[in-house]
Amino acid sequence: MEYLSLAKFIEHEVVIQKSRFIGLTYLVTEEEELSRYLEDARERYPNATHYCYGAVIGLDGLLQRFSDDGEPGGTAGMPILQVLMQKELRNVLVVVVRYFGGVKLGAGGLVRAYRRTATEAVNQAGVVKMVLSSRALVSIDYSLLGSVEHFLHQPGIMIQEISYGGKVNIHLLTNQNWDELKGRLTDLCSGNVEIEKLDSIYHYWD
Repeated sequence: MEYLSLAKFIEHEVVIQKSRFIGLTYLVTEEEELSRYLEDARERYPNATHYCYGAVIGLDGLLQRFSDDGEPGGTAGMPILQVLMQKELRNVLVVVVRYFGGVKLGAGGLVRAYRRTATEAVNQAGVVKMVLSSRALVSIDYSLLGSVEHFLHQPGIMIQEISYGGKVNIHLLTNQNWDELKGRLTDLCSGNVEIEKLDSIYHYWD
């Protein structure tokens, strides 16, 4: 399973007719997170005129939220949301903060301003493919560390942590076929390995 989302949080500013529009991108997985991230935007940019947003939550894209936050209806939140939907993004929130500069833009001007800010913010954050990936714990003897580390340095495998105790414990993340990877690791270690599959998470791979 996979879906499109954003690579990172960014802040992107556009000045239009003396008004400042600042786009902020967030990754969200639950609707309850929206209020927390909106509060974050208010703390970063206090005393702004408007804090408008669009959000798409869930892999099916059915949970959509937006707010004009005092702008004329349909001129802010919906244009932001439309940018996210057109790019088929999931689990994302884009907040556009506006500091009014004294020049009224009119309904059409507002739509263009919010759409432009959201589009540029999304492009700067970077659209990535999130892939359902497996986390695992691999325990080996110290004598096997060199060969196992070398083996794990390949596309589709990320070593997240290595800890040293009675054995070497390697936490890894992979988007490879789990059974095939487990089989190859077992063969490499001639069976002298413990491999525990943990949970699965979504991750983007370069």
